[in-house]
Amino acid sequence: MNNRWLGVGLGLVSGCLLSIAALRCEAQGNLVPNPSFEQLDTCPYTTGFQEGDRPLDWEKWNESPDYFNECSQLVNGTDTLLDVPQNGFGFQPAYHGGAYVGVYTYGSTGQGISYREIVGCQLAEPLEVGELYDLSFYSSPAMGAMNYWPMTWVCNNIGMLFCMQPNVWTGLSGPEFLIRNYAHLYDAGIQSDTTNWTFVSGSFVADSAYQYVALGNFFSNDNTDTLHLVPGGSLGAYYYIDGVCVTRAGEPCEIMSGIEEGEAMNAQVFPNPARVQITVRLRPGTKWQVFDAIGRLMAAGQNKGSELTIPVAQWAPGEYVLRLQAERRTQIRFVVMQ
Repeated sequence: MNNRWLGVGLGLVSGCLLSIAALRCEAQGNLVPNPSFEQLDTCPYTTGFQEGDRPLDWEKWNESPDYFNECSQLVNGTDTLLDVPQNGFGFQPAYHGGAYVGVYTYGSTGQGISYREIVGCQLAEPLEVGELYDLSFYSSPAMGAMNYWPMTWVCNNIGMLFCMQPNVWTGLSGPEFLIRNYAHLYDAGIQSDTTNWTFVSGSFVADSAYQYVALGNFFSNDNTDTLHLVPGGSLGAYYYIDGVCVTRAGEPCEIMSGIEEGEAMNAQVFPNPARVQITVRLRPGTKWQVFDAIGRLMAAGQNKGSELTIPVAQWAPGEYVLRLQAERRTQIRFVVMQ
C-alpha cells in the first residue's frame, strides 16, 4: 500500500538508438538537485525557509515550510526547533543523511480555506514529452513534539507535482499556489506510521516539458482524508519529506547528497552482522555517532587512532547507523544480532 502509480498512461521506453536519440542519453540519474536536502549555505536557525536558511536549490512555493538539519543543535546551542531527529514538530531521524524538509499538508486558515505549505525546485533538465519517468520520495508524519507544535492529525495525498513555472516566495508572502486537486504522484492512503518512513513511488509519461517539481498536498481539505491520531490539539497534519527522485524509467536514482554511503572515507565495519562488538577502521581524528532505528543516540566520540571498537552486546537486535565526520561525512549501516 506504500507504492502508488498515478497519473500516467502507457508509453514505450526505447534505448538510445540513432544519432537523434543521443541527446536523450546525456543526462542520466536523478533530475532533482540536492534530493536529500543535505547541501546548504547556513545551518538552519529559524523556521520558514528564509533566505540563506534552506537547502540549496530549493525554495518555498507557498506559505512557510521548514528545513531541518542535524547541525542545528550543534551550531545554535540549545535551540532544537530545527534539529534532527528531535525538533519543534516531532521526532524523526532522517531517512538519508541528516536533513529533511517539512510542510503542513492539512490545515485551514479559519475561513474555510485550505492551508498548504509547498516546496519546489528546478529540475536539472526539462522533462521530455512522451518519455516515461520513475518518481519517488519518502515521507513521514511529524509526531512526538515536546513543547512547541505538537501534531495530532495525519492525512493522505502527500505528493509530487510538476510545473512549467515556479511559484517562489521571496519573503513572508507571495503568489498563491492554487489547489489543483491533482498531482502526478501522491499517496492515496492515510500515512499514519509515525516511526518509519513511507516510500511513495510511481511512473508517468511526461505530457509537457516540465521544468519544476513541487512537494506537498495539492488537494483541498474536502478532497483529503484525515485521521485524528492523538487526542487533543487542532494544528492539522505536518509531514517530513526526504529522498526525492525523478529519473528516466529504469535508470538508477542517487538520492544521497552531501553524505556518502559505504567506503567514501575508506571506513570499514566488521563483523557485520555483529553480536559482541564492531570494529571500525577509519581515519584518525574522525568524529563518530551511532543511532538506532528510531534515531536514539547509542554512542559517540572522536577516535585518535585508525581503529575503533564499539561494544554492542547489550544493544537490541536490529539495524544501526554509524555516522562519521572528518573532511566529509559518511554513514555505514550495520546489523546487531543476538
